[in-house]
Amino acid sequence: MSSSARRSYKALRSLALAGDAEAIHRVRTLARRAEVIARVSGAPKRDRRAWQAVRRAASELRDHDVTDELIRQALAALPASEEEQASVAAAWAQRRVALLTELSLPGRVPQDPERPGRNRWRRSLERAQRQVLARVPPRDGRVQAEAWHDWRKALKRYRAVLDMRAKAPSELLDLLQALGDAQDAQTLLTLALREPALRPHRAALSSAAQARRRIARAAAWTHWAQVKAALLDDRPADGSSETTEAGASDR
Repeated sequence: MSSSARRSYKALRSLALAGDAEAIHRVRTLARRAEVIARVSGAPKRDRRAWQAVRRAASELRDHDVTDELIRQALAALPASEEEQASVAAAWAQRRVALLTELSLPGRVPQDPERPGRNRWRRSLERAQRQVLARVPPRDGRVQAEAWHDWRKALKRYRAVLDMRAKAPSELLDLLQALGDAQDAQTLLTLALREPALRPHRAALSSAAQARRRIARAAAWTHWAQVKAALLDDRPADGSSETTEAGASDR
């Protein structure tokens, strides 16, 4: 990580607790990467669990914020009146207030672990590569959403390990973006079937979410062809370049 995770968390925490959507997103991303780095570096389990708790605490509110814009887009494309759209938006906003009230982020997080040595990093990277390849969903047949989610998590772990010593290729970032879009659509589909606030437009929102998910997954397969070729013949250099969070989704 290019800067102290602990220092970054301290700066973001107050903003996140105040409801800032970008800060909530960055807290979750920061915690996920810190959790991976702690694991690779051999940090105590309590440190990894502390970052995991931060990530999980921010997850539901982050998912709500992502789906908010998707719901607005879907309703705008439907023959729904302005009053109906406003009613759904108001109910969804009330849900966010409730989630924010429940948001609990610890005041302190572990010290940043030491950067792993090159050999330890290489072993971790190879293990992450194998996990990615083992979790690729089948191209044919009905695939459960959990399989796509597990594949995406494996790819994000791989990127987090790679980021320690090398620059993530654009093909990997594009793949993660597509899978992030697919996951957002899946989240909307799940909420549309579950949340009373969305009940009046459940069928339409579900249809829109399924269409968005289908398009995103098709894009993911296109990007995966390039990423897979690189994974099967990967020889990452031990460079000092760092990747930034811009240009890729870590949702």
